[in-house]
Amino acid sequence: MIRRTQNLSKSLPLIGLILLALAACAPEPPTPELVDPTGFVTYIHPTGVFSLDLPPNWIVNDTSDDYAINVAFSPPDSPEPVLSVYLVSKFALGAGKAPDDDDGQPTPEAGSTPEGQPRIDPEDPLIQAYLTTFYSGGDGVYKELGRELQPDGSLRLVFVIDAPQGTSSHNDFLQLFGPYFVAFRVRLPDDQAQLRTLTRVVNTLSVDEANTWASNVAPAEEEEDTASQGAVGFVSLNTWADRNGGFQIVGQVRNRTELSMEFVRITAQLYDSGNRLLGEQDDFVSSDLISPGGYAPFSIVFTEGLPPGTVRYQLDASARYADLTARTFYGPENFAVTSAAEFDENGLLVISGQVRNEGPQAASLVKVIATVFDDEGRVVATDTTLVDQPSLANGDVSDYALTFVELGGSPSTFLVTAQGIVEE
Repeated sequence: MIRRTQNLSKSLPLIGLILLALAACAPEPPTPELVDPTGFVTYIHPTGVFSLDLPPNWIVNDTSDDYAINVAFSPPDSPEPVLSVYLVSKFALGAGKAPDDDDGQPTPEAGSTPEGQPRIDPEDPLIQAYLTTFYSGGDGVYKELGRELQPDGSLRLVFVIDAPQGTSSHNDFLQLFGPYFVAFRVRLPDDQAQLRTLTRVVNTLSVDEANTWASNVAPAEEEEDTASQGAVGFVSLNTWADRNGGFQIVGQVRNRTELSMEFVRITAQLYDSGNRLLGEQDDFVSSDLISPGGYAPFSIVFTEGLPPGTVRYQLDASARYADLTARTFYGPENFAVTSAAEFDENGLLVISGQVRNEGPQAASLVKVIATVFDDEGRVVATDTTLVDQPSLANGDVSDYALTFVELGGSPSTFLVTAQGIVEE
């Protein structure tokens, strides 16, 4: 399924460019320890259209579809991706010709570097099409600080995103490679050690201009109720080897769409350094329905542990826009939940409390979903349980308790929600 391509000859020489953006903001700290670049593994996208060297414990989230390649990369301790590669055919963005008659050459007005690499015009309409795709709408405000042409022919967009959870700094590098428009999206981390490792990774991106992959501008119609690729995002990720020798991958998913989702399934795949699939597990998230912008925890367990040679894992999600579940779903807004956390005499974390039905209808199969986080926002445990009573009418109260026998880190905070089914 995954094939290697020997003609990965075009690189983005961006080393040092990201550090430049922060140099004026803070004094240079002592040089922290770097991840040894000789220990990197080469990620090759299944299409063969690009490759990237990265530390073996980084997380890959591929939400590509027939229209665009879109892959995000995250260090294990990062709640959000720090790098993303977005690649689309130029003709699909309104430039150049269709694949059958495209000669792959840059437009005359684009120009080129002394090495023959095409330059991208800072006012190219492709850039606005890209900005509309990623930075229009949503809960963050895009504030551009500058557009800087780079010696390699790329354009660096310097900007910040102001969002309710805070402001983040970004450098996006846009470039033309043969028939492709490529965006290397970089979120600048605060951690200097992570930033220095990031610059090593950035410099290894290679694009195969001769690859035969091309955007499908008229993809086959999906079922009307099937969520599109990229509709589900991953946050708060964490992994650990449990006391039984298993390997756990936990985190939260976020509904990035404006519609509620049901049947959200997470698939985790394990790969070796040659990008060979070694193992796969899947499971549904704990919530029956995820509202627009909402979150739900998940847990994937490889009970036999990591197969020998495993160097990385990849997460994918599938979902449907809510139909069946929405007809009977009785959501968290209908419940008041009290909760307390303590360690019992055996040293196990126990979260307990009461659930009160404050909604207008009676509910059955009322379940409590608990998610425990460490002080860096990573999920260290998640579990669900039914409340003691099988049915709760308006005003009824029932107890619950959850005992966690396994934690993937030191617990700091927790979140408890309740949901049920409308009782007929």
